[in-house]
Amino acid sequence: MAEKSSIKNKRWFKMAVFYVCYALLFVLANVLTGNRFFSTTNIISTVSHAVFPGLVGFGMVFIMTGGIVDLSIGATVILAGNVGAYLSAELGLGYAGLIAGCLICAACCELLTVTIGLKARIPSWIAGLGMTLVYEAVMGMYSEWMSKTQGTAVLEMGASRGFGRIPGMIIVWLAGFAVCYFLYNYTSIGMNIRALGCNAGVARAMGVKKDKSLLIGTLIGGLFIGVAAMCYISFNGHLTAVTGMNSVSQIFKSLAVFLLATSFESIIGVPAGVLFGSLLIAGLFNCLTLLGVPSGTGQDILLGVIVILCGVISKLNYKGVSK
Repeated sequence: MAEKSSIKNKRWFKMAVFYVCYALLFVLANVLTGNRFFSTTNIISTVSHAVFPGLVGFGMVFIMTGGIVDLSIGATVILAGNVGAYLSAELGLGYAGLIAGCLICAACCELLTVTIGLKARIPSWIAGLGMTLVYEAVMGMYSEWMSKTQGTAVLEMGASRGFGRIPGMIIVWLAGFAVCYFLYNYTSIGMNIRALGCNAGVARAMGVKKDKSLLIGTLIGGLFIGVAAMCYISFNGHLTAVTGMNSVSQIFKSLAVFLLATSFESIIGVPAGVLFGSLLIAGLFNCLTLLGVPSGTGQDILLGVIVILCGVISKLNYKGVSK
């Protein structure tokens, strides 16, 4: 009993230290920016820019924790967002079309990508890159068709943009955290993908069905990514088609958030790590913008460094072979 109490006290102490340091980082950002960081406008902007990487991060929790490395998520977001926008604006289905289009398209794309990797027995990142090119090509054909028929390469969202406005997007972000937290910590699928991520061989010996668990996790993750696409296109108004695997850059911040969350796992858990990590990453880049750091060069360099550092931190206590 004394040992359990000691472990619990140590965890509470780590959590207290984490939250204090977390708050101090934002105080430091406010000092560096001359008290501009804590302005109402900037706080709203920071939280708004945390929603998309946070929601994608929740999806990555269920896809990547089990060992899947899917780089097609960015292309999936663009494709799903445009499907939802088409159903919502062009077909006049409003919010019902937006929600159904984004969620179903994203879930199907993710399931297709992961299934190809599992059935073909090829590394998941290869399947992801291949399907990235496919999804980008589909969006390219869609944009070409739109240009010929509508006179514009992308479809602008109509009135159904509540998920990209305050407070709608914040409600979705927090609701996503609650669902992710429950599924990851209190359901069998959450336990199974964590077991597969730790040691797939041991997990299979304990009766965990690898392919089935990964596909169920992918389905859940795909739905989160669909929600992210829904909020993202509602926020921007449109999502432009890209080629040459440029869609991969759409998930760099989300990847940094996910890797950062895994490094917080022993302190606050992965779902909470995604929530706080997304706000931290958004706050960092907002601070850099206020300081005048150019977004096309300096901020991108820093983002690359952050992704690498987060990856290093997340593997500090990992004893296996990094893939």
